[in-house]
Amino acid sequence: MTGVEAGSGLRLVRGALAHEPAGLLTDLDGTLAPIISDPRAVGLAAGASDALARLARRLAVVGIITGRAAADARRIAGVPDLLVIGNHGLEWLDPGATQPRLAVDLPRTAALLRAALASLPAERGLALDEKGLSATIHYRSASRPPRARSRILAALAELPPGLELREGRLSIELRPAGAGDKGSALREVVERYRLRGAVVVGDDVTDLDMFRAAAELRAEGLLAAAIVAVGGGGEVPAAVADAADLLVASPAELVELLAAL
Repeated sequence: MTGVEAGSGLRLVRGALAHEPAGLLTDLDGTLAPIISDPRAVGLAAGASDALARLARRLAVVGIITGRAAADARRIAGVPDLLVIGNHGLEWLDPGATQPRLAVDLPRTAALLRAALASLPAERGLALDEKGLSATIHYRSASRPPRARSRILAALAELPPGLELREGRLSIELRPAGAGDKGSALREVVERYRLRGAVVVGDDVTDLDMFRAAAELRAEGLLAAAIVAVGGGGEVPAAVADAADLLVASPAELVELLAAL
């Protein structure tokens, strides 16, 4: 952000948070943490944990809404006072809790995922992240990512009933069909904490669900929302930037914005 953009962006998010009770709801990978080739080695951008911890003491809720398993996201964030909603809304790890609450049947979902993943092609550079309630196939490190994507989609063309497929940044995700998404998770957080203001942050197509939910609540006069998209590496879909009120260039710039609050 330029100095002018930074000033207007800060005014935007402060304006939303001035409507109390207020909260911050943010994605993790690509938003608070830079995207890297090995998703298991992800770490938050410098200063992010401190900014989140300070905001958690001031706001009604600070929540991470992520495609990762909730416990994994809690470990990466390193802040136990956060609400963590994992697997795109399928598990809720409340502040201070040690075990998440699950929205679907774990054994049945795991069996469906195993059946679907058995059909994946042997392709060098694929990274599989099995999260119990969902699974993500990353093809960022494949020698020819477009070819890898085509082969994965072909192998998963006929999914077991009860699963659905969603695409992300150089990744493909399998999850239970109709079990909720980041948008329904955001709506539940707003209702549970009776939020009047919120800052909503994301970087990928799966974050469009919560961007749309925030925009709908704002249009209905129920929420003062500031929607922030995070760029990086030229991979952020245009639809994500178009749906946001503010675009910051990277997780590092997002941390600067959060720290300024």
